[in-house]
Amino acid sequence: MYNVLIVDDDTLMRNALRAMISRFKNFQIIGEAANGAEAIAICRLYPVHLIFMDIIMPGMTGIEAGKKIKEDSPQTEICILSAYSDFHFAKEAMELHIKKYFSKPVSFLDISTYLENFSPSTYKSVCPQLSQALELANSQSFSETYAGLSSIINEIFSSQNASIESLKKTFIEIGQGLLDSLEYANQRNEITDLFPLPDTWLVNGEIMKIWLFKIMDYIYQQKSIRRYSILEGVFFFIEQHIKEKISLGQITEGSMISQGYLSRIFRDQFGISTMEYIRLRKIQMVKINFIFTTHNTSDVAFMLGFNESSYLQKVFQKIERISIQEFKKRLK
Repeated sequence: MYNVLIVDDDTLMRNALRAMISRFKNFQIIGEAANGAEAIAICRLYPVHLIFMDIIMPGMTGIEAGKKIKEDSPQTEICILSAYSDFHFAKEAMELHIKKYFSKPVSFLDISTYLENFSPSTYKSVCPQLSQALELANSQSFSETYAGLSSIINEIFSSQNASIESLKKTFIEIGQGLLDSLEYANQRNEITDLFPLPDTWLVNGEIMKIWLFKIMDYIYQQKSIRRYSILEGVFFFIEQHIKEKISLGQITEGSMISQGYLSRIFRDQFGISTMEYIRLRKIQMVKINFIFTTHNTSDVAFMLGFNESSYLQKVFQKIERISIQEFKKRLK
């Protein structure tokens, strides 16, 4: 039997949750609280396996209350409730191993699906690189986020014992943590479903940097679309034409958005211009070609819409801080 605590300053919300949870015989509600202080007091009196907790409450947030509860009872599972998406709480939520976020109004289907698959948390600790990755994901500069990936990769490979199993566990924990920080308001997706991770990639730090880059790019895109829905069409157009030589005018025409507006909202979300973003994306594709194919620099430049190989060399050097020749040497 699992002990459940309901924490919400809304009486109607508490009553609704009580009615839904009471229908499951393996769960007993041992208490209700209208704020974080009451929740902490109850948890110090009784063993609590599962807490449904509102984020915004009088006195302290659900995250703040969760931190104090976790200090006394690390294995207590906490589910966050909120009427809106609180992405700025994501890093703190992940550090508390909060893996489930219910968006209000909560449906019985959501609750029943979660309780039917409930098992107490088995997490012991979050790898330190996840905390670093979450900070990068919250950066206001996409280029700085990309630059920061190198230190994460270097730390992982220097701290691991070269075991494929341990490397894979670490990278999946980081990737899943990043994905959960974005999607904890929705149904949880598995990182390896969206971003497959073959074992053969784990022996190459450059490949893993590209893998993490793709996850960060996905997070930035989704966060941006949530704020400016018109960007969904922009990203779709870029994805369809990323291998071509495309201009800002073509993007705005194809996405039906003015250049001025796109430039403003894109820089607001990414901290760089649209064209700088595209160049950064293209360089990742250049690296993939050098890693997985035998194409020479001229061939790759032609395939990815660069005017000539010398221009590709210049862009590569600016972004990667090394020449293409030096990059290729690292792959040997």
